[in-house]
Amino acid sequence: MLAAELAAERHIALELQRAILPLHDEPFDLPGLRAVVRYLPASRASRVGGDWYITAEVPDHTVLVALGDVAGHGLEAAAGMARLRGALAGLAITGASPDRLVGWLNVLVRHVAPEHTASVIAGYFDPGSRVLTWAQAGHPPPVLVRGGCARPVEPPDGILLGAGEDSYQLATLQLQPDDMLLLYSDGLIERRDRSIDAGLATLVRAARGIGDPEQLIAAALGALGSTDTDDDTCLLALSVR
Repeated sequence: MLAAELAAERHIALELQRAILPLHDEPFDLPGLRAVVRYLPASRASRVGGDWYITAEVPDHTVLVALGDVAGHGLEAAAGMARLRGALAGLAITGASPDRLVGWLNVLVRHVAPEHTASVIAGYFDPGSRVLTWAQAGHPPPVLVRGGCARPVEPPDGILLGAGEDSYQLATLQLQPDDMLLLYSDGLIERRDRSIDAGLATLVRAARGIGDPEQLIAAALGALGSTDTDDDTCLLALSVR
């Protein structure tokens, strides 16, 4: 009976994720960007997580780019993922700055879903200036690959969604043609037997010398992928044109 209930919950959660989180099997184009996304569910059959992403052109012709992770597994985490993703997509239409968007998401988590915490990185890419304006809440830093060199991007201040009332800071990143930016959830770099810092260092080494977004994701997963992870993993690689 318990096995049947778990299987039913997983089926519902997977269907919810598929309905809310469109995935692309092939690279796709956005204004000024080439994008590749990969979503890897947790290895345990009963686990479904709360990872999500958004790539969408908004009314001012910039591109909304976001990736987030709701803590936990199962139907509640998948529902939290749907709530945050939908809220951010709707709020972005207002044209509010990324730090305000993330702040509003924090209010949502604290008052609507206090049982969860979540991380997120969200920003607008301007295809004319190639500037990314962004904010983050407790999320691992993106990795920038430029001219064969790779490094983590210094993040603006921001605590986990739901963890407090602190304000969020805004940052800008000037990108160049042929730059690549990798966004990912912590399921990529965190393991029980490895610190996040060690995982990030491994990711940076794997990204060096890569010049294609599909190859970047393949290199990241080759260096850090595991069949023994308890967490979902979402990766979004962006190539600047």
